[in-house]
Amino acid sequence: MPRVSGLAFIQEALQWPIPPKLTLYVRNPSKLPAGTEVNARIVKGELSDEAALASAMDGVDTVVSVLPIADDLKTVLKLMKVNGVRRIFALSTPSYFVPGETRGWIRSAYLVLPALLIPQGKAEMVAIAEAVAAEKDLDWTIFRVPNLTEASSDLPVYAGLLGPDYTGSLSLSRGSQARWILKEMEDNAWIKQAPAIGN
Repeated sequence: MPRVSGLAFIQEALQWPIPPKLTLYVRNPSKLPAGTEVNARIVKGELSDEAALASAMDGVDTVVSVLPIADDLKTVLKLMKVNGVRRIFALSTPSYFVPGETRGWIRSAYLVLPALLIPQGKAEMVAIAEAVAAEKDLDWTIFRVPNLTEASSDLPVYAGLLGPDYTGSLSLSRGSQARWILKEMEDNAWIKQAPAIGN
């Protein structure tokens, strides 16, 4: 998990009023903040190591994924079902279209740039959302994010479908993203939905 968004989630989770019991599946534990091992269970492994990944899921009830590669996430989904883990939060972007959404010209133009500059990245984000949404037996939430920033974690987060009433901005701080996920783990307001979120 320790990409930048993953590290932000760990930091916010450990400061949460009632911190969740964290299991971190990582390739390189040395990249974790010092002292993380005191408050979290750490399992070292590659995403291709299904035995290690299955071990990491022992006793887990929720998976939070910030993986950028769809094939890697498909392995996670398979092992979730094998190990009886039902809840997953998966990162995607508004490039994944949800029926009923409408987009103004500013947001449409904003979405065109990634498609032109990093078409593979856009394709992976769409494939991730499609793979998760196809899992009828899992309680999934796809959180679709705009440009991620290092701004304050205390910024408010708006969630919903894109359209005239959507008030989220074109940016989202990684810390506030983490706090939104932690709150949604408690509220379960977006099960089997794919809200766009933004500050």
